[in-house]
Amino acid sequence: MTQFPQTPYFLHLDDHTLITNPALGIEEHLTNTERIESLAITDVPVVPPDSVIKTMQGVPGDYVDLLLVQDREGLSVNSFLVRNGDWAKYFLDTWFDPLYRSYNFQKAERHALEHIVQ
Repeated sequence: MTQFPQTPYFLHLDDHTLITNPALGIEEHLTNTERIESLAITDVPVVPPDSVIKTMQGVPGDYVDLLLVQDREGLSVNSFLVRNGDWAKYFLDTWFDPLYRSYNFQKAERHALEHIVQ
């Protein structure tokens, strides 16, 4: 973010990510506000199945700063999209803070992410 301050979004993909349709542009497929609104999963537990905190309803797509995916184990740390800005800096600083990571979460990265999102 410091090196590319004009970039509106940052996409993180780990080395196990597979892009199956490179013809789809990220701008149209992931950052378009109407697309975000149509794909958003609303009013479900943030961390299935038992989180009392649920995803929000009716949030305009241009208010969304973080896109996450879930896998069979919960929120995935393997890929995410974050909008450049103060919130993204706070989010990444918190998630990767050594003090925060030292809380001995059972599955360090994943549980730390779940805690922040909730």
